[in-house]
Amino acid sequence: MKLFKTRNTGFYKVTGSISARVTLLGVQESLLQEAERNIVWYREHFFGQEHQNYLALKSRHGPLSISVVEDFDKQKYHVLIRTSQGTEFYSLDISCVHNPWYRRYISLPPTISTILRALQYFPDSSKLYLCKNPMLPNGLLEMEERQVIRSYKFGIGYLGPGQSSEEHMYSTRSEQTSPGFLKFLSFLGETVPLKDWKGYRGGLDVISDNTGKESVYTSWQNYEIMFHVASMLPYDPRDEQFLERKRHLGNDIVLIIFDESEEAFQLSTISSNRNHVICLVKPVENGYCISLACRKDVPTFQPMLPEPSIINQDAISRDFLLHILINAERASYKAPVFSAQISRTRSVLLYDIAERFIG
Repeated sequence: MKLFKTRNTGFYKVTGSISARVTLLGVQESLLQEAERNIVWYREHFFGQEHQNYLALKSRHGPLSISVVEDFDKQKYHVLIRTSQGTEFYSLDISCVHNPWYRRYISLPPTISTILRALQYFPDSSKLYLCKNPMLPNGLLEMEERQVIRSYKFGIGYLGPGQSSEEHMYSTRSEQTSPGFLKFLSFLGETVPLKDWKGYRGGLDVISDNTGKESVYTSWQNYEIMFHVASMLPYDPRDEQFLERKRHLGNDIVLIIFDESEEAFQLSTISSNRNHVICLVKPVENGYCISLACRKDVPTFQPMLPEPSIINQDAISRDFLLHILINAERASYKAPVFSAQISRTRSVLLYDIAERFIG
């Protein structure tokens, strides 16, 4: 079975494992986002307990938030440091933090500088402001909530017999697809009318049918997913660059290609720098063969594909595939083109928190 060649394309092929299984074991933990982990950790160790929150508008890390709580039962300090690059958690034995005798004599805890020094973390402590506003803990949780992504959009293209390139995928009209492709679309979700659609729209027009009359949508594990189906988007034979279709699929991080061709797909024809994961789906008897190619700056992710990477057409296999697609996109966020955007957004949110609560 011909799939795709990755040599000199900037992509690598994701390899499967003979020990991997099509399963949903551990899916909730796997889908937990970094912002959600931050919320859980802050709620468990800090929220509702007496603790200190320090803010800085400027530091060598940009805007900064540091939370410190003393866990008397475990004799530890728990420290949470938020920067534009993410959140770091630390648990430090109280015995490791030097507290001068004169502070102990008047029952004062160690200074924030002393605690951070024990962590070998050295921001300019003179720029840290101890904020005692009781609304700050809620503000910090709200900031993390704003970074939890609950909606995703994935592109879907079709390749028929003899087709092997992106151009073929974009040029296919709906009447040129196959019953097998329509069955795959129904496997992923339901076909919904776009006009007056009230759910997540993924950038599609829901007022005047400018992006087609229908699309494929699903709600899964408290996430909304809108699929941009190339053959459902408007087709203009005069538009040789397929701009309307590329406007949507070309901006999707994960691109699914349903491939009924015997030709190997030409990864080198992918023209968008935003397409970071290509999921090739080939129909086989009673199921689908799944292959993944990722740009080289996308780290590995879970769940692993089984080897051979064949899934059935049942509910567990569908859940497994959606699990892969979501985590593929999240892994792509660590690629430089996306991580810089995420860092800027986080920096703005931290700066807003510091500006609101300092003073």
